[in-house]
Amino acid sequence: MPTASKLVGALLFAALGYVVSLIAMPLLEDLETIPRTPEINAVIGLGIGWFMAGPRAGGGIVEGLSNGITTMVVGLLAVLLVHGSLYALRASMRGRHSDPSDTIEAMVDFMLQGAQRLATPEVIIMLLAGGAVIGLLLEFTRSQAA
Repeated sequence: MPTASKLVGALLFAALGYVVSLIAMPLLEDLETIPRTPEINAVIGLGIGWFMAGPRAGGGIVEGLSNGITTMVVGLLAVLLVHGSLYALRASMRGRHSDPSDTIEAMVDFMLQGAQRLATPEVIIMLLAGGAVIGLLLEFTRSQAA
């Protein structure tokens, strides 16, 4: 059932995913990324915000901060998994790997390289601050809608 907190969580996490992607794209330029990375990350943020952050809103300030940061971490892991899977799928279709274990190894390697390159102060601060602020905004939204 749609609620205001689900809608706000979805829109805000989609915006966070898009903005952080724009910041992170120069850090990932020599990795094989796809041109629609910000849009894909926004869709992932939309889903994570709707299904994870929105329903968990309403526990208070500390729970709101925890909700926002936890959702951000899950969203980051989902982004890494999706892009690693897309990389592995493209590489497999091009015949770069001899068997499925090579493909999975390449996917995990791509995910780890991406995570390592994203571990910069700008990206980390943007993600942590964004997740915390979104969690607090969800608490405010939930308290106003109730």
